[in-house]
Amino acid sequence: MKLKAASWSKHILMLVLTLGLCLVILNNYNEQNVINSVSTNIITNVYSAKPNKGNAIPRPLKKYVTVEFSGRLGNLLFEYASLYGIAKHHNMTPIVDEGCKLKKHFKISAISVKPLVNLKRYVEKKGNVFEENVFNLDTKYNWTLKGYLQSWKYFIENSADIRREFQFKENVQTEAIKQFQEIIMSKNITNVNTYTFIAVHVRRGDFVQNQHFVDYGYTSANESYINNAMTKFRSQFSNAFFIFSSDDISWCKNHFNKSNIAFINKKNSAEVDMAILSHCNHTIVTTGSYGWWTAWLIGGTTIYFKDFPRKGSKLDKIFNSTTYNPPHWIAM
Repeated sequence: MKLKAASWSKHILMLVLTLGLCLVILNNYNEQNVINSVSTNIITNVYSAKPNKGNAIPRPLKKYVTVEFSGRLGNLLFEYASLYGIAKHHNMTPIVDEGCKLKKHFKISAISVKPLVNLKRYVEKKGNVFEENVFNLDTKYNWTLKGYLQSWKYFIENSADIRREFQFKENVQTEAIKQFQEIIMSKNITNVNTYTFIAVHVRRGDFVQNQHFVDYGYTSANESYINNAMTKFRSQFSNAFFIFSSDDISWCKNHFNKSNIAFINKKNSAEVDMAILSHCNHTIVTTGSYGWWTAWLIGGTTIYFKDFPRKGSKLDKIFNSTTYNPPHWIAM
């Protein structure tokens, strides 16, 4: 009888433990269902409930700035760089037309948005002068900028961005590298690392031939300035080599013909010539915005013609050299 009693006690104990375990599992299962149900209801309410217009926080609408492009490559680069800097200053988005010429040759990021509403217009007052008022646009509106906007001060805070924006597209860069190599090979240069290359851009054309421009004050650098600038570079770099680009390459060949000089002879597009020169280390700038941007993209040391514009001319009265030429460039 004692063995039977012990056996029954053991069975009863196991039965109690089994029932207890079942109750624990059942309780946990019910709690989990409650949690899942509550979570599902919350998610459903978040996504299906109608918004409460009274309490909703409105999303701020993007505001845009664009520019009326005008002129040739140098002018277009100034206009885009200044547009970019002015837009970023106001925490606005720079945009361009779908047909923007720069998009064909440079990796610019500005998008196209049409049509713009709630639009205001900022018109440059004089040209050739930095206008600080353009940094005080009312950001309740979209804006169109009109003017050449030729000052480094409009985009100095965004210089790194502008260098990325003005990377040449692959087709332009490939052609530029090919021609740069052809130029130096024609001079029997086999190791570019043993030379210091100086880009020389000579603007003549309309600055010499257009009498209206000449009377207004536009001028081209003379032979003496270019020789002096080259002499300064030769004094700094014994291995100096000069590559000329010009809208009057015949004039350059007639005045500069030493062995450490080469010329871009092909009738390239403006952007290909600029891309070729961008492989140089330093720059001699004569006049014009094309040479300005060549120098800016190259970096290094830049020498510029200090006698632009013609002294006493109408252009001279409005031109501000300190806001046009970066302070680290060398006047000569």
